[in-house]
Amino acid sequence: MGGDEAPKRIVDGAVEAAREFLSQGHQVILTGHRDKIMEEIRRCEGSELIGKSMEIVHTDEVIGMCESPTTALREKMRSSIHIGIEMVKRGEGDALVSMGNTGAVMACGLMGLGRIEGVQRPTIGAFFPTIKGKSLVLDVGANVDSKPVHLLQFGVMGSIYMHAMMNIPSPKVGLLSVGEEDSKGDNLTIQANQLFREKQLFDFVGNVEGRDILMGSSDVVVCDGFVGNVILKMAESFVKVLQQKIGGFAQQAGAEASKTFKEFFAKSMSDWDYQSHGGVPLLGVNGVVIIGHGSSSGKALYRAIHVAKEMVEKKINEVIREKIKLS
Repeated sequence: MGGDEAPKRIVDGAVEAAREFLSQGHQVILTGHRDKIMEEIRRCEGSELIGKSMEIVHTDEVIGMCESPTTALREKMRSSIHIGIEMVKRGEGDALVSMGNTGAVMACGLMGLGRIEGVQRPTIGAFFPTIKGKSLVLDVGANVDSKPVHLLQFGVMGSIYMHAMMNIPSPKVGLLSVGEEDSKGDNLTIQANQLFREKQLFDFVGNVEGRDILMGSSDVVVCDGFVGNVILKMAESFVKVLQQKIGGFAQQAGAEASKTFKEFFAKSMSDWDYQSHGGVPLLGVNGVVIIGHGSSSGKALYRAIHVAKEMVEKKINEVIREKIKLS
């Protein structure tokens, strides 16, 4: 029931995944208002999937996109997010995927599933395109007052995720700062740099600056959630501004040139499209939780389901549990 066009877009992606899962033995369970969900399933001609690769668990409470996580935790215990988390906790589901209220998903996930043993703070990241591929920035908002050990653990979890999910043999981890030298940065960054070098839990490439993120100097960029969230919001606005600027220039260049510009822009910006990633993991909680953008399409939800499935199959949380002990 979460997302700007729920449950329509959610069902679009869920039905597509369920059709694929029909021959694989997997299942998609939708939590939310049964009648509204069934209406959308019929629209997608997916009724035959019910009882096979798709199920519905009814609840009539929904956490709004603008509601505070505190309200969600205290007052809506029968919400679709709560029910989904509880099902994962009881082993009735292997992973939760939500395009709903990010704060509520994080709060419910942490309270309902707890942290992986040894993890002090869960973290959520965002993918940024680079000239070499993509980079995962951690944290982008889950923690806005971090300690050096928290940043160390973000690096550990990010490195494990990129190795397992992106097939990078030894992911390079950079620490976001105002200069490349180890002595540059605030107290948090300087102390974290020292801790990274002391522990040697991943391939630490040293400090990286903001401009290095898109240049692909590291596969994982670690920072406090306050800084990471500012970067994320700036990047989102950058794409919109660039699209308007190029669109205006293309109109002045004539019809043929305009078509060329638009095609070039669409291809260049595809890496910035969160739809291609589906969702990002809430790393550090004792269960697989994938959080997607509120305006996600069915395509994004379909992809997010596969990200969750892959995380479960590759047992990423088990790897984190073993390596986090060294931090």
